[in-house]
Amino acid sequence: MRDDEIRESYFKYFNEEKLPFIQCKNCGHRFYYPRAFCPKCGSSDVEVRFSKGQGKIFAMTKIYRKDGSYVVYGIVELDEGFRMYSNIIEGNQADIAKRVEVIFKEINGKKYPLFKVA
Repeated sequence: MRDDEIRESYFKYFNEEKLPFIQCKNCGHRFYYPRAFCPKCGSSDVEVRFSKGQGKIFAMTKIYRKDGSYVVYGIVELDEGFRMYSNIIEGNQADIAKRVEVIFKEINGKKYPLFKVA
């Protein structure tokens, strides 16, 4: 599978409200970013798998707007053992190590994964 094929399959899965990740068949490493090789061992023997969409906030930051409102952006560590960057909605409840779950939001005709405090 090529990088562009994996990236396109991610958008297909998002529309089905599934959260994909990639697992290396050679070393077992799991990662989110859609690519056709393992960043740990370099193997191209990888497969797309699906997360239950539950995890915890590993790191986060609040980005303030001019009007005083803010968005929360962070790194979520999923229970399957990989991390991904994402917006965290309901930011006033967000904090490091809080449990979160994935939700899918449509933006400009495409669905994207976001997280909310569980």
